[in-house]
Amino acid sequence: MKLITRLFLLTFFCTITLFSQGVTTSSISGRVVDDNGKPLIGATVNVIHLPSGTRYGTMTRDQGRFSLLGLRVGGPYQVSLTFLGYEKIQYDNIFLSLGNTFEILVTMRESSVQKAEVIVFGKADAVFNSDRTGAETSISLDKIEVLPTISRRIQDFLRLTPQFGSGSRSGSVAGQDNRLNNITVDGSYFNNSFGLAGAPGERTNVAAISLDALEQIQVNIAPYDVRQGNFIGAGINAVTKSGTNEFSGSLYYQTRNESFVGTKAAESTIDPGKFKFNMIGARLGGPIIENKLFFFTNFETEDLTQPGTNYLANEGNQTVGGNITRVAKGDLDKLSSFLREKFNYETGPYQGYDFNTPALRFIFRLDYNIDENN
Repeated sequence: MKLITRLFLLTFFCTITLFSQGVTTSSISGRVVDDNGKPLIGATVNVIHLPSGTRYGTMTRDQGRFSLLGLRVGGPYQVSLTFLGYEKIQYDNIFLSLGNTFEILVTMRESSVQKAEVIVFGKADAVFNSDRTGAETSISLDKIEVLPTISRRIQDFLRLTPQFGSGSRSGSVAGQDNRLNNITVDGSYFNNSFGLAGAPGERTNVAAISLDALEQIQVNIAPYDVRQGNFIGAGINAVTKSGTNEFSGSLYYQTRNESFVGTKAAESTIDPGKFKFNMIGARLGGPIIENKLFFFTNFETEDLTQPGTNYLANEGNQTVGGNITRVAKGDLDKLSSFLREKFNYETGPYQGYDFNTPALRFIFRLDYNIDENN
């Protein structure tokens, strides 16, 4: 009985451990052969993330294959391969995409002079791995920085996915309810804990994370990948930026008001009311110890003041249409007075009031290269 209990507990805890947490890294794999196509076993592979000086290394195994997992997304990377008696080969300007594998097929030539060196410039491609595990869209940093967005939310970039619901801001993918998506940021769940419709923060009309803090976004529809799970609609993975050996930052400000909004819809005149939106943000990243310890921080605050409603009660002789409703102003005043006198309940104004929506977003991240194996 005790043995059965222990086996049950072991199975239970293993199940929790293996529960999918999303993808936060990239990888490089490949095969090394000689001029005759014979695999080279024991060739040394060195990979350097140039912005941070982070180093990764391995050796080719059976069939000349190698793989490096858990690499930082982005780049550029430098990949060099060496083998005794063969020319050194080097690939530059390699950029890695979130959750994808950059594949390299290397043919090494024998060298009569040990110091001979061959440099090969690799070309970055949007599709790094032809053997993908399912429908997927990768949204890199250059797209996040260049493509227009008013709401500054992740959902604006999910529209780059063909399966994204047309006209849907809340994130319906492949015809599924948005609550069936699984959103992670740096591997942590970013879903709506209460099971309400809409993406995180949408019910409060506030973006949950600053776009200026994101490095890449990945959208998976039906991946055959054990690392992906806990969704029926889409798996949406995002990773935040990291510090590098160079200090970099930005300071930005955004504002808009009713003068940015049209007032004509066909032949009708619409009163948008007065509103104002102000946002200010800043980010900074850099080294604490060069090639070793890095920091990244982002701060963003915004304030939105807008009318609670643009509709007006009818004063009795007004034509119904546009912002004028058929509800009589006198009836609303009577109802408000009745509730105040009988139940001591104050209804508040039914028109001419504003909503204020403040927001504050802050992230601080440390990356530490313990040694070449971590």
